Amino acid sequence: MITSTLDNLHWYTTISPHFAKAIAYALSTDFGVLPAGRYEIDGEHVFALVNEYTTRAAADCNPEAHQAYADIQIMITGAENFGYTPLSNQQPSAPYSPDNDVSFYDLPEETINYITLKPRQFIIFFPSDIHQPEVFVRQPAPVKKLVLKVSVR
Repeated sequence: MITSTLDNLHWYTTISPHFAKAIAYALSTDFGVLPAGRYEIDGEHVFALVNEYTTRAAADCNPEAHQAYADIQIMITGAENFGYTPLSNQQPSAPYSPDNDVSFYDLPEETINYITLKPRQFIIFFPSDIHQPEVFVRQPAPVKKLVLKVSVR
């Protein structure tokens, strides 16, 4: 897991050519004006999802992990808490879905660490990270967020 501000996102282009494409796209696109939806960048290697929703209580947000993609999540408007814990020997509560590239987990709250992201901040989750998105900060509130899906295969 990596987190910082957009001013520092360029440092992570060296992770892979797919990361370089995703980050170049993110830094050159005004997502504030784009409607929610999926945006192609490099086929199934890199694509963007613009999401708009209302954040929820942590108990209503499932921790998850991916195998084929890393997530670069960038807050556009609003604020959101993200839960995080390293993926080690936890067993998923539902089997891995290759179609959606996701496993879900039921984890005790005390095993999850939370970080708050505000506009122009990002967080990167790798397949070695369990993360819990969409958690409200103080109360449910609307957010707009960019999720860059970056192939790690």
